[in-house]
Amino acid sequence: MEISQQLLLFHFYLIILYLTPPLWAISISDATSLFSCPAELSTPTLLPSFTGGKVVIHPTSSHGDLCILSRVDRDTTKKVYIPIARSYDGYDWHRVRGKYITQVATTCGNVTRENRLDIAHGIRTCEITVPQLVDGNAGYYLTSWEEKNVTNRRIAARFLERATWGGTWNEIVTLETKVASLGIGALALWVKEQQAMDPSSHRKFFRERLNPRTVESYQYGVPGPKACEINARFRRFAFTAKDMELSQGANGNVFGSNGLPFTPLKVETIQLGAKRVWVVKFGDNVRTVLSNPLMYKENGVNVTVPDGDHTICHVEEVVGDRMGDIPFSYDGVQLQLLLGDDRCTSSFTDRGGVDDGKGDGAVGDEAVVDNNLARFEDRSVCKTKCADANKVKLILGGNLEVKVPSGFDMSTLSWIDLSSLDDTEIININADRTHDSSWLLQKSLETCKDQNGDEFLDPAGLSAYDYSSMGRGKYNPDKPIFAKLPVQSTSSLDGGGATMKAAARNLTSENVEKGNHLVVRCSNAQRNIFNEKQCRISYDDNACTSVPWDENGKSKMYDPQGLQEMIDKYLPAYAGHEGVVICGSPNEVEPIPEEEDHFDLTNRKLEPTSISYHSQKTTVFVEVVLGATDQLCQRLAFGLSKIFATSTKTNTDHANTETNIAVYDQFVTSCFSTYKDVMKKEMSQQLTFLHSKSVASDWHKENKLAFPDENYARENLQLHSIGLVKLNQDGTPVLDSDGNHVNNYEQKHIFSAAKVWTGLTESFRRGNVEELNRVTGSFLDPLQIGDVNDRDWFPKIKTGGGYIGDKFPLCSDLPERHFLKKGASFRLLGGSSIPISHQDPLIWEGDQEIQRMRLSRDSSLYKKLCNPTNVPSPVSTLIAGTGIAQYDSTVMAPFCEGSSSSCDSVNLLDGRLAEVNRPNTIDGCSDGQDLTAEYNESVKRIVVSSVGGGDLRGGDNVKVQATVNSFHNQDRVDFYYTSNVTSPDWIYITTVAPTAGESILTVPYKRYPDIMFTLPKCQSASGCRHSVRVVLRSSRNPLKPSQSAKRSDSYNKPNSNCPSAPFDDVDDIVFECKGKECIVSTVRVVEVLPGVFYEYLQRPCVYLPFYNDAVKVFAGFDSWNNKLNMCANKLLPSARSTCCGTYSDRDLFTPRWVGEVEWADVLSEYRGERLTFAQNKGRCEDWGRSMSVALTSTPREEHGCGHQATVIFRISFLQHYTLNHADLTDFQGLIAIIHVPERNFTAWDWDEHHPEVLGNVHQTKTVSFFYVDWNSGNVAAGKKPFPHISDNGCMGGILSADTCVCDTKVVTTAVFDSTPTREMVLRSLHIGAFDPLEMFDNEYLTFAVNELDDGVSVYRKVGYATFSEHTIFRIKQGNADIFLKNMEQQVSVCGGAFSFRNSPTFFDIADPQLLSAYHETDAYLDYVDGHDNTPPFVCNLLIQHFGISNPSPDHVLDCSTAYKSGLFTWTDPTGNSEAISFGSGSRGDLRAISASILLNNDSLSVTLDSDPTFGGVKGKE
Repeated sequence: MEISQQLLLFHFYLIILYLTPPLWAISISDATSLFSCPAELSTPTLLPSFTGGKVVIHPTSSHGDLCILSRVDRDTTKKVYIPIARSYDGYDWHRVRGKYITQVATTCGNVTRENRLDIAHGIRTCEITVPQLVDGNAGYYLTSWEEKNVTNRRIAARFLERATWGGTWNEIVTLETKVASLGIGALALWVKEQQAMDPSSHRKFFRERLNPRTVESYQYGVPGPKACEINARFRRFAFTAKDMELSQGANGNVFGSNGLPFTPLKVETIQLGAKRVWVVKFGDNVRTVLSNPLMYKENGVNVTVPDGDHTICHVEEVVGDRMGDIPFSYDGVQLQLLLGDDRCTSSFTDRGGVDDGKGDGAVGDEAVVDNNLARFEDRSVCKTKCADANKVKLILGGNLEVKVPSGFDMSTLSWIDLSSLDDTEIININADRTHDSSWLLQKSLETCKDQNGDEFLDPAGLSAYDYSSMGRGKYNPDKPIFAKLPVQSTSSLDGGGATMKAAARNLTSENVEKGNHLVVRCSNAQRNIFNEKQCRISYDDNACTSVPWDENGKSKMYDPQGLQEMIDKYLPAYAGHEGVVICGSPNEVEPIPEEEDHFDLTNRKLEPTSISYHSQKTTVFVEVVLGATDQLCQRLAFGLSKIFATSTKTNTDHANTETNIAVYDQFVTSCFSTYKDVMKKEMSQQLTFLHSKSVASDWHKENKLAFPDENYARENLQLHSIGLVKLNQDGTPVLDSDGNHVNNYEQKHIFSAAKVWTGLTESFRRGNVEELNRVTGSFLDPLQIGDVNDRDWFPKIKTGGGYIGDKFPLCSDLPERHFLKKGASFRLLGGSSIPISHQDPLIWEGDQEIQRMRLSRDSSLYKKLCNPTNVPSPVSTLIAGTGIAQYDSTVMAPFCEGSSSSCDSVNLLDGRLAEVNRPNTIDGCSDGQDLTAEYNESVKRIVVSSVGGGDLRGGDNVKVQATVNSFHNQDRVDFYYTSNVTSPDWIYITTVAPTAGESILTVPYKRYPDIMFTLPKCQSASGCRHSVRVVLRSSRNPLKPSQSAKRSDSYNKPNSNCPSAPFDDVDDIVFECKGKECIVSTVRVVEVLPGVFYEYLQRPCVYLPFYNDAVKVFAGFDSWNNKLNMCANKLLPSARSTCCGTYSDRDLFTPRWVGEVEWADVLSEYRGERLTFAQNKGRCEDWGRSMSVALTSTPREEHGCGHQATVIFRISFLQHYTLNHADLTDFQGLIAIIHVPERNFTAWDWDEHHPEVLGNVHQTKTVSFFYVDWNSGNVAAGKKPFPHISDNGCMGGILSADTCVCDTKVVTTAVFDSTPTREMVLRSLHIGAFDPLEMFDNEYLTFAVNELDDGVSVYRKVGYATFSEHTIFRIKQGNADIFLKNMEQQVSVCGGAFSFRNSPTFFDIADPQLLSAYHETDAYLDYVDGHDNTPPFVCNLLIQHFGISNPSPDHVLDCSTAYKSGLFTWTDPTGNSEAISFGSGSRGDLRAISASILLNNDSLSVTLDSDPTFGGVKGKE
């Protein structure tokens, strides 16, 4: 096909697309004016006599036509045409962004009736409504354009200009050919192919080319190979750029005379036999020996450089004066010197300073002149000298070659002869750029000794050995640094420990600064929720880690040499010894040795001013975006980076290249993930105010009132997500009744949102990444939440009403032992017992006396977590933990050894007459004695299984299945259980009527679904044994065996668990639960194997901070060691177990006041165990003790006992905050929670002791105020809906200082009494729920199921009405199920005068944990990502960054739709090609979003290039 034919075909495709609009109808109103687009092109034509209202204009008729309706407000010489609407390429009229867009409407369709405009029936037209002109307005104009010069090449080039960083000629021609063949489908396929590519990492590009010449120690880097090892690098030029910096006074290294500030280039003339040679040194080290002197030209005459010390002003790192094969056009620029008296020197010692040899510029070590360190002053003088052309001498021939003439005493040099190696053993690095200046060994030499037989030392001593001269044909070594941190599953993972061990220096002086002996640092990154995908478990002997703080506040460090150092310079506080979790970061690759030294690193000991570190970032960016094949990703990443408030200086580490590149790399590596992922990664590295704390943190610790910083909270809302004003989904602004924009948020929302970002701080500093030596935290690794006490624990509000915790399930609804339910998550901690998402004392780490939650090897949880291989076979015939029973002669019945989710007798009971080991009962109960073969009624099989799927254990619901062979339907089958296998006390369950013949019977029985069989709780830490008995009572008549007869022992509940009729059968089965998980209700950290730990991660859920019937708990001690109390919810496991008993009960000495005082005893199954009030009560009863006055949430083991406390909840209502002496009235209506527990006890008759209330909930000490949604329905007009001193006199409350204090009462009601619609559920229900069928064992019954998208399913809780407050509704949202509870909780305040909906928070205020902070952060990001305003706001910005600066509402709407659904489908207008889908279906999918932007009609139309209001790629100014 000819190109012209292909082009016509493509245009035909477009015509079909654009001229086949929807066929809806339009009715033309009588008041409408009719106008046509003018024939004259590019000239605005006034619509005569039209002043606004409705106007009819036909759409453009063909492809390439463009017509624009605009308005001119002022008739001036230079008219401003404000766009109103446009039609192009035969499309209908659509609104265009401009001043009047919210007042414009368009309606298009086929005319359906006669009209005064005489538009024929069936004609396609559009009616446009525009605002009226006012006095002084010039009028409305129509302007026509025509675009006919459309070629396939232009289409391809135009598309690539928008979608890439500029198409290359080959890319344009290739796409042109595909367009000619496939039409615009070629563009859709191009997008699909681009989205399938792996992102080209900027950080990876930088690190692969990071081979700098090192003259100083990088504690964060890894020294390269020894001089004789593979990949060792060598150079033939004598001087480097860093020599120049040192020569001009840059800070140098502590070791050796070489490398100190103002190190000179030295020239010495010596006699070598009969000839003279010139030795050139740097400091005291020989660099080269010349047969001819150094020369410079002056006044046209060559002049010899005199012997002595000189300063290097400039040097090029090449041999001679050539760059590759090209000579420099300006001779001598490669080496510039200040000679003799003009050279740079340091005068600081003459000014009273003391040179300590470190060159670190420390005040006190060097003189201060005019408030400036003398060294830096001298350096500035030197820079000025080097800029003086009259002083600088240009050395002829450029940078010197490293060579030594024959006869020179080589024994004075450390050198290696490489002249005999061929090109398979040594290669020229990047020869096209650096001539023959740099070389790389391709194999290791036999020994790492120089030609004098002296061994080259380890590269740890970098500064001492880097500048050794090598002789003719031999080269100075360059040391590459950095080794790849393995993050994949390999056999050897050490986190850099082996390298650290190899590089450790031997200390030679007691006065060496502590820590300087660590040449490099361990590479193990601090682990948190943001980098878990880069973590692996390692058992490498060299794996480096740390252990907790000792009693002196220092960290006992572990590394292969047993060195010690402060923890903040080294490793995470929670790593362990018995298996180390090694973490890295994305694209943390090693350098490619064959690459030349493209990039350099910052280091405080040598900061070369000749290297522009900011330019390095620019270089990386330009090289990657112009050269990468994943052009769409690169373009999209740039657009994302422009949305977020990031820059190369955001993290204050502006001189650092890798850190800042890594920040930008987050956008690259996330280019096709979801927008929420981008927000989360950006937040994890670029929070613009670190160390922000809750107001309570500083107030209670330091008595300092400081509010959380609001900067990032504003950025996140204003710049990253929802924007300032409310938008429609097409990006047009929402207006109020007065025509004004509607704000998205107020100051109170910023005040609340700022609390979400409290507690975040840097991860610990580590090795293997570029970091400034002067910092202790990492600017590269993700942030962490270090101390939960720095976090704000209280509810946060949404911008549109409600709370961030809305629609999350209640933590109080979690079933007992939820850690064993389907979907439970555990995090491997390796050898550390210190959790990441909980806050346990660091002193517990490594303490063998700390009681651990250790798993039994027989438990199912152990098998799930450990998944052991090569388990030895059991020593007996018992099959432990499999759930398959074997006969056990001790219990005389089938027995399942070990913990399992079921126990099955299989065939051990088959047949009453033939069963093996009859009677198979634990108490010797016999079967019926009639042995007639044909009369064989029997219990054939018993299966006991856990309803919830976990191990069979006390306290859980179980199901019993009995397979029986019965005689008649008058037979009965009885079920019993006992938890005392030794002396059974059988407990009756139920009786079931079987059918005649063989049948399977189930408990709970299907006729009685509410009958539950619950195993009693186990009280023994070693585990418990249970037994189930099944009795078949036959109705066979003993006198007439072929007939049935009514039994005398009742058809229903039996008279005996061991009947004696001749045809009866009785069988038992025994099973056990082993391990502590049989007893405990909650877990935090579990020890699977000795020294191997897992952390349980509770599902996201929320707490309601107001509740009735609270209990008192101990909350630790204040700074004076006084006890603190607070309140807790009885339903939550918020505190440790505390029971009461006398001293004699504890076998301790008896104090003189014994009998007067009881003392608490903490009875925990593991250190840190939490229990609910009811669980604690059961624990105390099991131990024969009474309840304590309060549970404890602290590690203390003794507390006073007394009567149960009555707790009063109160609220303090803040009238206003006073900040900087300014009253902020926006803060009215804030509340703080006050706990008022009863007095504790009297310790001595003469001294009453009343524990203090925790400051966070103390009436006069709390500063933890937050917003709630007050109900205003019952408030009089003009009155405030909350207690207020002047407005309502604290109605029903107490006036205290400048606040109202009120008691509270929680009222719980059911919301619906019948099945609601989906919309009603979403609007009225705010409390979430867990999946009732997965999380609860037979506690819920399905009432109604509706699987439609708009359907509502209903689940009733057993024992309650169908629509109680416990009822759960399920609705669908996309691919997910949402469960909501039919419950509303109102907090009644001040005797019912005011109320608000109970405000959920992610924190249990009585027991806050780090995991809650992470859940809250994620929930907040979900909220802003799910906000209605986020799709149009983000889409508008991204469309602009793809080159359309004024996107149309239709374009934004298409993008918003793709954002919300996570899907975009391109369809071929001809129908000849299959549709192409983009996206995963996840909200904010950037594949769908980018495709919707690039493949939208506005983007594809070449015609719109003629529209001056369309906007486009910014051109050259």
